[in-house]
Amino acid sequence: MSEIKLITSSDEHLADLNPGFRKDNYRDSILKKIEWQGDFARKCGASAILRGGDFFHVKAANKTTYATTSAAAEIHRRYSCPTHAIAGNHDMSNNDPSSVHRQPLGIMFKSGVFQPLRDESFVDGTLKVRVVGVEYTTDLAVDGLADLVRKRPGDTYTVAFVHALASMAPEERIQSFFNENIFDYRDLVFEGCPDVYVFGHYHKDQGIVDHMGIKFVNLGAVSRGALTFENLDRKPKVGLIRADSRGITVEEHVIPHEDASDVFDIELKKRLDSERRSLNEFITQLKMNRDLASDSSMELRKKELDQFPQDVRNLALELLEAAEAGTADDN
Repeated sequence: MSEIKLITSSDEHLADLNPGFRKDNYRDSILKKIEWQGDFARKCGASAILRGGDFFHVKAANKTTYATTSAAAEIHRRYSCPTHAIAGNHDMSNNDPSSVHRQPLGIMFKSGVFQPLRDESFVDGTLKVRVVGVEYTTDLAVDGLADLVRKRPGDTYTVAFVHALASMAPEERIQSFFNENIFDYRDLVFEGCPDVYVFGHYHKDQGIVDHMGIKFVNLGAVSRGALTFENLDRKPKVGLIRADSRGITVEEHVIPHEDASDVFDIELKKRLDSERRSLNEFITQLKMNRDLASDSSMELRKKELDQFPQDVRNLALELLEAAEAGTADDN
């Protein structure tokens, strides 16, 4: 029986430098996950690996070294199947898709290690799976997305891989995020819509949702760059799409990874959060004290700031100096 298997992965955010509060080697951690994906694809007999954007993290092209880009390319050259990719907002400069060719992702395309994922068909006998890739754009709307991913006659199944925020019935308070729309899954079910939607960009793991027979795959980021409550528990995953004459299914598979306590400096984060709270209280007291300028302990208060990080000491020092000048604002 004919069968097509595709691996989906998104938001690797490969970078040379560690994000804040990472105490391991972040670059090597991401490369290890990328290498595992190739082994997984080989074991599964996958026809391709599909990357959903933000493969690289730093938007400034000169901030990703040749060594890192080369290491990623060499890993992909050892894959048993081709890699197709779309561009995310971190893969371009100033959210401009025309800049991709000047970015590290553009090097991956030019070298042939990655193939642009625009409109690809994977065929086995009479079975045909069409995959439409939709890169990041700032003005993508529901109608525009529908026009891009609509099914065509002759395709057994259609998969849309989109770098955009999406969720099932997003809460009103998060229906926009940095002026970006968050697509509601329910708005993406229409006559001729894809059988499967796969989304990148939203780092939160929202799992696989079946809504009215349409599958929505939103497994979150491969990377765990930021020390957030979400990333303390979240497991990096890939999706495995299986298509045959009986139907199309999607499975989630966890990528082997270190425990959060081994990669994040949680104690440092707690200490800095505590210091910041203390400083906020200190600043509040400064703003509320109208008689601060006559306070004989002014110099002592300045010395108290030594316990805080430099970036937050500056604000308090400005307030102290304003108070000495009689211009402290209590609003």
